[in-house]
Amino acid sequence: MPLKFIGISQRLIENSNYFEIREALSLEWGEFFLQHLNGYLPLPLSYEIPFIEYAQRLNGTLKGIILSGGNDLNILNANQISQKRDEYEGQIITYCLEESLPLLGVCRGAQRVAEYFGANFTRSDIHIGKHSIQNLTTYQKRIVNSFHNYCIEKIREPLCGIAFAEDFTIEAFRHKHKPIFGVMWHIERENGMCDASIFEEWKKKL
Repeated sequence: MPLKFIGISQRLIENSNYFEIREALSLEWGEFFLQHLNGYLPLPLSYEIPFIEYAQRLNGTLKGIILSGGNDLNILNANQISQKRDEYEGQIITYCLEESLPLLGVCRGAQRVAEYFGANFTRSDIHIGKHSIQNLTTYQKRIVNSFHNYCIEKIREPLCGIAFAEDFTIEAFRHKHKPIFGVMWHIERENGMCDASIFEEWKKKL
């Protein structure tokens, strides 16, 4: 069976004891792949390797991309780490648009996709932990586990909202024409798949 990869962006962490920037992923992502993406291998993307190198060298075995959580967007909390990550993930989004490569943004990753298309953000203190969302596709309410200080207040074409929080901020969206999706809760954490409909729709595109 040929190998099939899903690239996943990583959190950037600055060591406090001496200057070193590290790339990191939660162990929960490994468990998530085993349970929900069996048949695909996670490929952590290094910010020092241009994304186009991955895309070209993997020769068709790169089937999708996940933009993971962690770090604020640079426009919300300007710093060197956030800027580096924003620029790299911008390259990924552009490639996914051009090549119709399935892309899923999770938490910070969803914010980055929304920002790419000109979204507006607002600060909130009620999106730390469990809260209710309404899915406009399934017409169901679910309790999700969000951990972000900034919410998506407004998105722009060609994105469309498909789930909203009780404060009317956007918790999930999709691109109208491309296989690009975003969810603001952490699907890889405990109870993260309480609403799996958006993930499953993305998965069908792989």
